[in-house]
Amino acid sequence: MLVGVGRLAVAQQGQNSPRENGEPMLVLPATVQAFYSADLYAKESGYISEVNADIGEQVKKNQVLAVIDDPELQQQLLHARAAAQQTNAALAVAKRRLAGLQADRNLQRVTLKRWEQLFTGKAVTGQQLDEQRAKEDVAAANLGVGEAEVALAEANLEAANTDLQRVEALLEYTKIIAPFDGVITRRLVNPGDLVQAATANRPAAPLFTCQKIDVVRVVVDVPEANAPAILPGWPAEVRIYGPTGQTVRASVTRVASALDPETRTMRIELDLGNLDEKKLLPGMYAQVAFWPPARSTLGQK
Repeated sequence: MLVGVGRLAVAQQGQNSPRENGEPMLVLPATVQAFYSADLYAKESGYISEVNADIGEQVKKNQVLAVIDDPELQQQLLHARAAAQQTNAALAVAKRRLAGLQADRNLQRVTLKRWEQLFTGKAVTGQQLDEQRAKEDVAAANLGVGEAEVALAEANLEAANTDLQRVEALLEYTKIIAPFDGVITRRLVNPGDLVQAATANRPAAPLFTCQKIDVVRVVVDVPEANAPAILPGWPAEVRIYGPTGQTVRASVTRVASALDPETRTMRIELDLGNLDEKKLLPGMYAQVAFWPPARSTLGQK
């Protein structure tokens, strides 16, 4: 992503200027944009209990910016934990009962073999042998029921754990976190505010806007007539119409390779380093002058 920044650094350190290649092929207006920009919304409704960041503050990825208090979700978490414990206990009971049924089945099986031997010696009647066989069949059936009860208890435990994980995941959404290293450029929330979960059918205002501006994008919309000629790596000069009024040498970082059907223009981007995060600010107006590459460069391409 930062290849263009590397090319920029080389261009700034070099001795040759794009102007040495002749007059600029094209001069167009441009806009400075953050390299990344994210509006952060609430996933869960509730009251803001903590606000840990304000505009202009540097934040790190996964830093907690705000916390939403949702008592109902806390109760759901307690209920889900209790349900998981209850199903875990039910599984333990089912396993113990299964162990008893297995022992009874083994006893009835051994007893049946003995009665069969006694029947061979005519020590018991046929009716008594049939009764023992019935007991062994009942023990086998009970064992099957016990195994099914264990399987059911295991399934219930898995469902309870899944529900617990779901509630825990929802609880994580009560924390508004920074998606990347950057700076807070907008804060629209205060402690005690009631925020609503943003959905497709019910849009809501963002709580924060986080932007990465240690590297910025200079965005240019090139007309259709000139778009096919400009390629990544082309030299350029970026004039910033800010307090400093600086002109920065750069090169084309990326090309959209498709026209906007409404404006018949193609998006061109140039990456500029902005380590102090003060000289180049998102929203600044700029002007970009494009030069064709040197003849030697054209020969290589």
